[in-house]
Amino acid sequence: MHTELDLIEQFSAEFLKNDPSNRVCAEDALRADLTGMKIYDEPIFGAAAADSPLFYELKKAVHPEAFLPKDFLSEAKSVLSFFLPFTEEVKRSNTLDMYTASDEWLHARIEGQKMLVKLGIHLCEILEKKGYSAVFPTVDPRFKLISPVISNWSERHIAYICGLGTFGISRGLITKKGVAGRFGSIITSAPISASPHAYGDPFEYCIMCGKCAENCPVNAIDITKGVINGKDQALCSEFVNASFRPPHGVNGTVRYGCGKCQTGVPCESTLPISNIR
Repeated sequence: MHTELDLIEQFSAEFLKNDPSNRVCAEDALRADLTGMKIYDEPIFGAAAADSPLFYELKKAVHPEAFLPKDFLSEAKSVLSFFLPFTEEVKRSNTLDMYTASDEWLHARIEGQKMLVKLGIHLCEILEKKGYSAVFPTVDPRFKLISPVISNWSERHIAYICGLGTFGISRGLITKKGVAGRFGSIITSAPISASPHAYGDPFEYCIMCGKCAENCPVNAIDITKGVINGKDQALCSEFVNASFRPPHGVNGTVRYGCGKCQTGVPCESTLPISNIR
């Protein structure tokens, strides 16, 4: 018997399969051969009760100004989190040059975010047609950066709370479909059963192999500092911010990115350990 979350996941998979926004269009392609390249594979979803105590922990773990679900939606009952994994073509391309982000990766980062937003808005519309309220924080005017690297609604932390995975030393969230992809979430008044956590520790899936540190072009990851303090986020951001490409395509899109800690690593596309509960 399919749960409501199963049905949402199935619908989203079909949406990604059929919507043209999940492919690079000719007018924006950085190279002609990238026209039609698929960005995301099938998504995975998780859910949590809006009043889960873990949301209150965000004010300690992330920032005192981190929002709770009911800060976005007073009648919130559930939070849905989804992970959109990049296709094999996107991931493989980003391992060919370990200093510069591949064209494929740049499309996945920028056009991929547009596809994620399109899916999130559409899912909210579906929930609203069923008589529920729904908010997609990514496009909500109350969503904001608290600092250069911290927002008041951290998609990775929301995904952890919703049972999708645990953190790695690179600060990415490792899911059963790996770390290479993007996260989104929806807050809704729909009563959707919470997903179980297959883990007990926030860092359980990271095997501290050091491959992401080896891949980092600017040595922003140091495994000797441990999984909590091992990433220099400011150094990482400085490198990514310096990677901007000139405006390109009919929309004059500016692209930037790196992703070397997410590709060519054991947790790229799956869990890096076998003894998962």
